[in-house]
Amino acid sequence: MKKPDNPFVLNTYHGKAYFCDREKDLSLLQDHINNGRNVVLYAWRRLGKSALVHRFFEELEDSGAYETVYVDFLSAISMEDAVRELSSAVFERFGKTKSGISASIQKLIASIGASISFDPISGVPSLSLGLNTPGHEEQSLHALGDFLSQRKKSIVVAIDEFQQVSTYNEVHAEALFRSWVQKFPDIRFIFSGSHRGMMSEMFLEKNRPFYLSAQMLPLDPIPLEKYSAFIQSHFEAKKKVISEDIIKMIFEWSRGQTYTVQLICNYLYAQCQEVKEADFHRVKRDVLEQQQAIFANFPKMLTKTQWRVFQAIAKEEPLENPLSKEFINKHQLGAASTVNTAIKSLKKQELVIEDNGVYLVHEVLLARWMAKA
Repeated sequence: MKKPDNPFVLNTYHGKAYFCDREKDLSLLQDHINNGRNVVLYAWRRLGKSALVHRFFEELEDSGAYETVYVDFLSAISMEDAVRELSSAVFERFGKTKSGISASIQKLIASIGASISFDPISGVPSLSLGLNTPGHEEQSLHALGDFLSQRKKSIVVAIDEFQQVSTYNEVHAEALFRSWVQKFPDIRFIFSGSHRGMMSEMFLEKNRPFYLSAQMLPLDPIPLEKYSAFIQSHFEAKKKVISEDIIKMIFEWSRGQTYTVQLICNYLYAQCQEVKEADFHRVKRDVLEQQQAIFANFPKMLTKTQWRVFQAIAKEEPLENPLSKEFINKHQLGAASTVNTAIKSLKKQELVIEDNGVYLVHEVLLARWMAKA
């Protein structure tokens, strides 16, 4: 992978040199996988779940004992889509070899009703999916499981945004995936999700197929001291300067959210030789102004009451009691019952979260933008 010009990467995993800490989480993942346990990795958005999985997979692959498959269900809105994403991920990982298409891959392709086409210029093969008759997802999953379980090395499959399965119209979707996992006990699974409520319900409610079937691993923000050392090391490598005090300001303003910390540091690294407090405040303003067009749509997506409660929480966060007379009267929100109904709706959409006894706006940049409005 090409070395990034800016070490504070935002969109993908670029290698362990640009990955901060998570040593405890990596150790826990390793212990679970080594001992035959499936894992549920869940956290609030933009804390770096996907990057952690890729970092962990790099270690597994380097060990020589494992092969890994990563698939993202974010855009999969049905069982058919989910099987298509899984099939594509398996083909991308194992289907393109120097010696051509193996017999096992050809058998798998036939089993899932797909076909291979070749780029006329490069000759690179690609998989054409969607040929199976809808309703044959169970058959396709079984074929994928058979293929993976027959690999010489141990297989670990990570399914990102796994909570999407609970939204499928097919009422048996969760049961189908649970049955698939049970049929192939030699394959280890990491179920990752950014909707903590939905992920918890899927794996902790007694009447759900995945009840207590995997080890829960919540992901917390990276500690300030770890992030501070990481940030300073990259600045110092280019003879740039940033103080611990300013890093603390960045961390607190970002609420420890990995993406937002990285974003602010990305701008400061690009623009400053020596970061001053004024630079931090300027970059904050610039970042929020760039989000203006997106954030301005939120009042249109909510009722008037929901928007007013939403904005009031942003101004007061961390908020301990949103139903207190002091909070309601200060922001002229009306009856407590009305505020309670609005909060329930905002929590269901995960626009507002309750974390460690306080209420927060889930998206940090949106919270900071609303607090200024």
